[in-house]
Amino acid sequence: METTMTTETTTQEPETKQKKRRFQWKKIKKKWIAIVVILALAVGYMAFSPKKAQTPVSTYSQATAEYRDISVTVNGSSTVSPKDSYTVISLVQGEILEAPFEEGDTIEKGDLLYQIDTSNAENNVKAAQVGVEQAQVALDNAQISYRSIQKTLDDLNQTSNYTGQITQLLYDPGDTVSSGQPIAQLTDSKTMLLKLPFHSSDAQKITVGQSASVTMTATGETLAGTVTAVSSVDTVGTGGVITREVEISLSNPGGITQGAYATALVGSYGCAASGTFSYQASKSILATASGEVKTLNVQEGDWVTSGQTILTLDSSDLADQLDSAANAVANAELSLENAKLSLDNAEKALDDYTITAPISGTVVEKNYKVGDKLDNTSATASLAVIYDMSQLEFEMSIDELYIGQIEVGQEVVITADALPGETFQGVVDRIGIRGTSTSGVTAYPVTVKLTDSGSLLPGMNITADILIEEATHLLTIPLSAVSRGNTVLVADPNSAGDSEANIPAGYRQVEVTLGRSNSDYVEVLSGLEEGDVVAIDTSTSNIFEQMMVGMY
Repeated sequence: METTMTTETTTQEPETKQKKRRFQWKKIKKKWIAIVVILALAVGYMAFSPKKAQTPVSTYSQATAEYRDISVTVNGSSTVSPKDSYTVISLVQGEILEAPFEEGDTIEKGDLLYQIDTSNAENNVKAAQVGVEQAQVALDNAQISYRSIQKTLDDLNQTSNYTGQITQLLYDPGDTVSSGQPIAQLTDSKTMLLKLPFHSSDAQKITVGQSASVTMTATGETLAGTVTAVSSVDTVGTGGVITREVEISLSNPGGITQGAYATALVGSYGCAASGTFSYQASKSILATASGEVKTLNVQEGDWVTSGQTILTLDSSDLADQLDSAANAVANAELSLENAKLSLDNAEKALDDYTITAPISGTVVEKNYKVGDKLDNTSATASLAVIYDMSQLEFEMSIDELYIGQIEVGQEVVITADALPGETFQGVVDRIGIRGTSTSGVTAYPVTVKLTDSGSLLPGMNITADILIEEATHLLTIPLSAVSRGNTVLVADPNSAGDSEANIPAGYRQVEVTLGRSNSDYVEVLSGLEEGDVVAIDTSTSNIFEQMMVGMY
């Protein structure tokens, strides 16, 4: 691609640029070979030809230095494409039941494109649901088994259900205990219970919680107690007296034993006969697991509280059983997780049987219709192609020499061979920084967005000019008027010329400072003024130049 300052569009062909350079290099080598041959011929010609044959033959045309507007553009060719396009494919197999669109239709995002038969997918969902249910049952059973073994393991510490004094231990370390058997006897002698008969009419007036005065029969000692229960059943006592039983509890000062006799007075009501004391608790502690007694944690006579460990059982098998149960729970949890994942995938796959438009746009291809069946080969084929025609764009490759001059927002003028005489407008939308190198030359992608696409269609070949700079009111002369060393021949009727310097009569040589240029004109910064007439050499000067011309 060449960058020029021009008022007209020049052509950039990134695809053939490298080929062009290689072609030019081959051409240059051929030229140098030809030059050597021509030089030899020219020397011989000048040595044996008449003097006038070596006289320069020059003709000139003239141009005037004047002010012009010029512009700088970078140009290239490309192909128009929609900014967004989508190829519709299917991820599933089955018969197409619905396809309510045709090529050329304008559709909106979310519109139905294809409905594929879901029979197989629905069966897969049902099977996956059954799999989840079965996995959940397996997990529940594994957890129950684990908890059961864990409870059994916890029960190796045999505890008391009551508070009281250990009066008897029934097993020693090394003995084997079976679940449900008594392992110890316990009594609570700190609190004594006294049950007494009261006349029925009096008992009906006594309430639980009422204070009582208890008299020991043997010693006559009086102790304070509390009514803890009153029977509602009448019984016939000695001599036919009708009585009801009243229970009184009191703290044992230390001398009361089970079976001792006493009487009591509750308020103004006295008992009908004496009664005997009993311990508040006299219980058997039962084993809740089976195993060998490993340790005794209490001794006979010790006072224990509810929940305190009496003895510890040893059952090595339980630890292994618990590990196995824990592994079974973990495996069941994993199975349930996999079953749920399978169900989720099956449900998502069901969604894939309804294909909707991913973008709004125009249908440019419809490759399948109602009744067609998607199989292993067609399931990933293109079902349809959608173009978003609301915005067209194209990508140009810009040479590394000129990419620094490209900016987002620069205006672009577009022409197309398919639409002669029409021009279209665009702007630079994106500048890529990832270049592509070929034969030592790097080009960068530049995306142009069309702001006026007119009749352009995707796929049309276009030529684009990116406007780099516009300059107005520049003093310019034709580019061909400038000789080597930035000199020009300026018309001067008073000049006799200089034949040795190849300056014809009527001209003088002037050195100029040049600025911006295009393919036709160059800006003159100094050395000339508006209206100056410059010469343009339009002929060859000698036989050597004439022979060189033949090479081009």
